[in-house]
Order: sequence, then structure tokens, then C-alpha cells
Amino acid sequence: MLAVVHNVTSLTRLLDVVSALDSDPRLQVLFTWTRSSPFVHDVEEFLNDIGALTIPWDQALSTEFDLAITASYGGDLHQIKAPIIAVSHGMGYNKKLSRNSEDSQAAFGFSAEWLLHEGRVVPASIVLSHPEQAARLARDCPEAVPAAIVAGDPCLDRITASTRDRERYRRAFGVPPHKKHIVVSSTWGPRSLMAENPELLPRLLSELPIDEYQVTAALHPNIWHGHGPWQVASWLAECGRAGLNVLPPRDGWRAALVAADVVIGDHGSVTFYGAVLGHPVLLAAFPDRDLDSSSPVARLGRLAPRLSTRRPLAPQIAQALAEHDPARYADVTGCATSVLGDSSRLLRTELYRLMRLDEPRTPPVVLRVPPPTPQDLPSGAVTAALVSVEWNGEEAVLKRYPAATAMYRENGTDGRHLAVDDSEAEGRLLNLADVVYCLNDGLTTTANDWLSETLQFFPGCHVAAAEQRTGECVVRTRGGDGVTCRTDRPDLVASVVYGWLASGRSMAALPAECTVSAGLTSHRFHFGHH
Repeated sequence: MLAVVHNVTSLTRLLDVVSALDSDPRLQVLFTWTRSSPFVHDVEEFLNDIGALTIPWDQALSTEFDLAITASYGGDLHQIKAPIIAVSHGMGYNKKLSRNSEDSQAAFGFSAEWLLHEGRVVPASIVLSHPEQAARLARDCPEAVPAAIVAGDPCLDRITASTRDRERYRRAFGVPPHKKHIVVSSTWGPRSLMAENPELLPRLLSELPIDEYQVTAALHPNIWHGHGPWQVASWLAECGRAGLNVLPPRDGWRAALVAADVVIGDHGSVTFYGAVLGHPVLLAAFPDRDLDSSSPVARLGRLAPRLSTRRPLAPQIAQALAEHDPARYADVTGCATSVLGDSSRLLRTELYRLMRLDEPRTPPVVLRVPPPTPQDLPSGAVTAALVSVEWNGEEAVLKRYPAATAMYRENGTDGRHLAVDDSEAEGRLLNLADVVYCLNDGLTTTANDWLSETLQFFPGCHVAAAEQRTGECVVRTRGGDGVTCRTDRPDLVASVVYGWLASGRSMAALPAECTVSAGLTSHRFHFGHH
């Protein structure tokens, strides 16, 4: 069997399909790369990493196979000496893509220019996920209808099989129960979310409190491999320091979707899959002209609310959560597949039919998607925050925003102080800090010595706090006043003390006990003067 690879995107989809052939020693799968896609970066490395046996494209065209499988239409597929089964490399067939012009109304994979060669249908089988696609195929390329087979969506089957692991994924993404997980998805191209709204990610991070929201970015592999991973990481460096989870290009987005509370996206498949899972969807870009107007993705675009960058973002997200009905898009998202959970079985039957082999007796396996590893999410904790403190009697209410993105926004520092972990890599932020704190595992000396050194070294620092032992912090002001507090959160206790003093009250008047609220979490602080 020949697996025809065009780019990283198509390879990830091929792996979902060929997994239906696992454990059959009668089969040998060879991989080949057409080199017809401009997105060449990482294809060879990906094939090497999975241990695939590869052959050059020229050799693939001159060799006879029992079956070939493709998830795209680039290259001279008509020259392959084998029956070809074609699958989509995303959620169905939605985007328009023409070799010659942008005038074609047909979705990529449905028009004659992609499916026919000299009047002959190239694929022996064209895999559809839902019968609605058959109607559009008949409209755009009626000659190909006899080759069509409805066999579902193996990628969606894996996603839905993984929904029981939602809490496991949320923990892996750093999302405790009290936080909302915002997944921002961008497809590729000049009218994608990242192309039209490059400032959206830093704005989200600036406007969403870090104790209430976690943001994860899922960028199309063609973004990564069209510009280069180093370049994309460079563009997102500021966001990474603000706590953004940045998914790697090969995978991770499926677990992120299962773990999501809101999906902000565009006309890409990931956004549509988010709607299939019943999540609120906000569209930050949506080029209707790039889509078959009768496709499910185009229909979703006419129903889902748009995210306006001219208004504050947090209220729009809160409104989407408050008003959302999980069945809101059911009529459209039901077109993702008509055989939910059964794609691997149907695909395997078709694969063996084309190869003229008897199927194995054991059923194919649908594997849940793995959670991300720490290596998949290189961004760490936020180590510099702009903090506002409001006192309601003996309750301190904290709102914290990542300084990396919020510091230089208009009015970003109004009514807020800068609290910085002494592990912060950017020395400028430490020099500007009103508050500096240190966790116990970061101390190289005693807590009292660290406090003295910190207040001496950073003359702009008014309050310093260190965890001198597990569950106990010591706080000192520039004036020499000090308190201890039974907590393992030096970041919060330092801001509480700073906020108390900034309100015009003395350290001596600090209550022995107070409640501290940060987002939906609440802490009880017990102070002892010394």
C-alpha cells in the first residue's frame, strides 16, 4: 500500500486512516512525498520520527501497488499504478481552491479540475463523511459520484471518544476547575484569523485575568511550516511570557478542543469541530468568499456570533458563555458525520475491498487522543503581573493580568501595581516592580536574607515576600515593617499587603485575618506581626 503525503497536514490525516490497518502482517505500507505543496518544512522529519519507510515520488509512480491513499490532490496522482482512495484532510469539503482562478464555486476535492484527468475520475473511492457531501459532489462533478462512499470522519471519532478525558486534558493544559479555557484556532492563508487579527492573542491575554482564564493557541501546520517554527515562536514570544499555551503543529489541538470552554476561530476545521462538541464559538475572521456557500462551515459562519475587536473582549466571551445553548448549531454540526463512531470500521472495509483481501476478524480500534506533555507546551507560569486590589471590609479582591502583554496597553497600569517573581527573566520588569516575591524552591539563602537583599537591590520595590517554609510566608516593606502569613502564595500575600498600604492604612492596622479572592478561588490569610 502507498500512502501519498503532500504536507504535514495531510500526513496527520493519513495516520488516522491507516491506523485502521494496524496489526495485519499481510500489509506493507510505504510512504511517498509528492513535493507538490509549498509547505515542505518538517515533512521528512515527521516521516523519520514515526519510523515510516519512504520511497521517492518518481519511484512511487513507476511501481505497482495494491492500493494508494491520499488526503490531498497535488501531484500527478493519475500516474499512480494502483486504485486510489481519497480522504479529506480536514472536516469534510468546505474551502474553495482552484488551480487556475478563484472563480470556482466548488469545494477543494469536489471539482472536476481536481478529480478528473482527461475525463477519467482519478480516485477509485472518494470518502465522504456525510450524505450532504454527495449532493454537492453531484452538483460540481457528477462523473465522480459513483466513486463516492460515506465512511465518516476518523478524526472526529477520536475526538468524541476522548470527551470522557476532559478533566485530564484540562489539568494538562493548566486549567483548574475554576478557570475558563479559551482555545484560539487559526487556519492558514491571508484571510485567516492570524492574518487578519494578529493582535488578537496579545489583546486577549491583556484583558483576561490570569486567575480566571487560560488561553491556548492552535495554529494550522501551514502557518508553522510556511513561516518556520522559529519565526512563529518569535512572533508569539510575548504571548508565551503572558502564559499562552502554544500547541505544536503536529497535534494537541484535539485534546485542547475537548478541554475548551470557548473556541475563538475562523473558517478552519478546528473551529467547526469545536462547535460539534457543543462549545460556544466566536468568529474573529470569516471570509465567506473562500467557502462553498452551501457547505457546513459556511453555514456555521452565518450562524455563529462575531468577535468584535472594537469592543472589550472579556464581556463578549462572558456573554457567549452565558447565552450558549450546546445544541445551538446541531442542524449544521450534524453534517460533520452521519456514522459517528463507525468510521474506522467502514474505512477498513473499503480499504480491504479495494485491495481484494479478507478483513481481519478483530474490530479496528479507535484510540483516544493523548494529553499534551510539558514539552508540548513550552510556555510557563506568568512571572510578572499587573495587579489591582480592592478592599471590601476585610476581604481583598485581586485582579491580575500578565505584564508581558498588558504593561504597555493604553491605561494598562491604571490603578494596578507590578508584582514580579524574582525568577523573571526580563530584568527591566524586576527593576520596575512595586512588589517582588520568591517561592521557597527559588531561595538560595534564608528568607530574611533574601528580603534584605531584594529591598536593597531593587530600590523601586516597596514590598517583598518570600516563602520561608512550606505554608508560611514572610513579608517586609521598605520601611522595615514585617508580617508573617500562613499561606504558600507569596505572590498573593505580597500584593495584599501592598494594596493595604496603598489604600493609606498602616501595617499595624493590617487585620489578623482576611479573605483574599483571586478569580473564583478564595483564601484565608492569617497574619502575625513581627
